Amino acid sequence: MCHTRPAMHTIVRTDLGPFGDQWDALVDALPVPSPFLRSWWIDNAASGEPVLVLVVDGDELRGGIALQRSTRHRVEWYSMVGNGPLEPDHLDALALPAHRPAVISALRAWMTRRGNRVFDLDGLVPDGVAVAALPSRAIIRSVTPAPYARLPRAPDEYLATRHGRLRSTVTRTAKRLDRAGVTFRAADPDEIDASLDALHRLHDSRWGDHSAFLGGWDQFARSMRAGNRAGDVRFGELVDPEGRIVATELELRADRRLCFYQAGRVTDHELRGSGSVLKARIIESGIAEGFVEFDLLRGDEPYKAEWADARRSLVHVRSAVGPLARALVSGADVRRRRRRSRNADNSR
Repeated sequence: MCHTRPAMHTIVRTDLGPFGDQWDALVDALPVPSPFLRSWWIDNAASGEPVLVLVVDGDELRGGIALQRSTRHRVEWYSMVGNGPLEPDHLDALALPAHRPAVISALRAWMTRRGNRVFDLDGLVPDGVAVAALPSRAIIRSVTPAPYARLPRAPDEYLATRHGRLRSTVTRTAKRLDRAGVTFRAADPDEIDASLDALHRLHDSRWGDHSAFLGGWDQFARSMRAGNRAGDVRFGELVDPEGRIVATELELRADRRLCFYQAGRVTDHELRGSGSVLKARIIESGIAEGFVEFDLLRGDEPYKAEWADARRSLVHVRSAVGPLARALVSGADVRRRRRRSRNADNSR
């Protein structure tokens, strides 16, 4: 008997291979394209084993989801590519609207096949394909805000819309830095290694062992080099008269969205406020280039409210398939509730 493969089916790969361009086209079609879904990120940022589940129809990519896999207590544990110290966000599975139901069905069939596995997916858009594809017992563990600002057409208009305290900080600090001979520059893409070295040095000098981000440095640097080749990585820097980088900030491009990702600066008193000046210069340059949004990504840190005028929500969702996986997740949830209860009792 001859068995023929259905026209639309799933294949599993460790890289996007020949589907890279089609994958990026699906990312570009998202309501909010994320740099953390671009092919250069997917093929370089995984911690653990990359598992790319692609829904294809012949040679045509209809959708898919990019995961990374590890094993915990004999259970497969899946997260989105890059989840962990790199904290990517605005993540989702991909599908064009016309193929969304079929892609959701194909991904759910793959997720719920026989066996034990946990899907622990953080940084998801709440109404996306990934959440819809998860088994019905999926639980939203947390909701995180993601602030952003809509950008005006003229560079000088943005700062005028900010709170007076921020305007004053940027204006006064910029004058002081100008007198000290500190200048702004967009880093040369050909000098990506020097930009990465400066970011590591400045981030480490400020945060040191308190920085979870540096724990994923190797995969981060590998990804940024790939993103730089794709034209999606941008460093802005403040440089003193001796040519020393005293502040650096990394943005990722996603269509006409400019996404603030990481930064570092020296903490000398005479250079206080340099981070604010640098961010303002980067935003002004982005507006001049035609960017329409500045995304501060996930997190409700107070400083973000000074730069943003809107916010989206992102979710952390967990779903277990199979009795062993469900028992593992249930046990972890019980321990987490007990810790919270003990902490609450201790704080009284």
